[in-house]
Amino acid sequence: PPPLTCADLAGRTQTDSCGQDADPSDCDSYFKWKGSGVAKLCYGPVDGKTTCSSTQVEGCPPPLTCADLAGRTEVAKCKKADTDDCAASFYWMDESSGLARLCYGPEDGETTCSATKVEGCTSPTASPSSAPSSSPSTA
Repeated sequence: PPPLTCADLAGRTQTDSCGQDADPSDCDSYFKWKGSGVAKLCYGPVDGKTTCSSTQVEGCPPPLTCADLAGRTEVAKCKKADTDDCAASFYWMDESSGLARLCYGPEDGETTCSATKVEGCTSPTASPSSAPSSSPSTA
């Protein structure tokens, strides 16, 4: 297998199985998340096979995106978040430019939550439905 690392998760699409569900003409754009920092990165096809192969990488942060901000509670830092609520916490690095850190963990042997950076996010509270109405009331 190619020398893939956790960094190779970036930009890939999650799939249920490299061999069965990933598009064989585009293996390198898929991964399967196994949990606890373990992912299978799809590649290939190799040696005349018609399906993608996979290689396992460990110690990876979960593949989180801006969509994972929804429903999370804002905290000062992930390391200060309640370890029972790591996956329910986040903080803004720079809200105006959409940079946030999503908390996860704690990882094996750690006593605090870890964080992974996501970019291009909008505040989950800035949805049009929660914005105050600017139309005059008729009451």
